[in-house]
Amino acid sequence: MKKVSDSRIGTIIRSIFNIRYWVDYDRLKSFTAYLGNGFKKMFVPQQSTTGESFKQAVRELHLDDAELLARQKGLYRLSILMVLIAIFMLGYTGYHVLYGTWRSILLSIVVMFIALALSFRYHFWYYQIKHRKLGVSIKEWYRQGLLGEKHE
Repeated sequence: MKKVSDSRIGTIIRSIFNIRYWVDYDRLKSFTAYLGNGFKKMFVPQQSTTGESFKQAVRELHLDDAELLARQKGLYRLSILMVLIAIFMLGYTGYHVLYGTWRSILLSIVVMFIALALSFRYHFWYYQIKHRKLGVSIKEWYRQGLLGEKHE
């Protein structure tokens, strides 16, 4: 069997006008596949995996009750500190509304939201240590941790 060769003109034109190379087709294809898989992972419900229990985690990390209590208190204090920083940043944002620029307003709001996110994180961890339970849902944390409802 003889290999069919392309014409020289066709080869030259394809090498000059290599549109697939210009748009970086291979990288574009792999990136869109990556994005598609990311969206599938985000929006398609995943099978929940059984996590470790609180007792197993305590045993693996070699923690005792005194250490857990110290960490619980520390996380609660950090949570309160972050809320206070967020309140301060809200006031600072108000100051910038009156005397500052829109960039300083946006920056102050971003810092305030970061402080609130850290406050949530620390209080969530505090709640898990306090109730000796891992894998708490945000709904459960909100109802029992913040609103103070009793356990069912």
